[in-house]
Amino acid sequence: MDNKIETHNSSGVDKGLVTMFLKMSAEERLKANDNAVHAILELKNAYKRQKNNTFRPKQK
Repeated sequence: MDNKIETHNSSGVDKGLVTMFLKMSAEERLKANDNAVHAILELKNAYKRQKNNTFRPKQK
């Protein structure tokens, strides 16, 4: 029998990811969350800057 853990089930939950977070301390989980929030905000801000630069008419 294969000892591989099924990482996805019919509900779409990644059991491997859940297991990883359960192994972390509360502080480590908060740090991971903060890092994810910062990455999302950076992407959001970069998208806004790119969108503004794309549609801004060139000044002479």
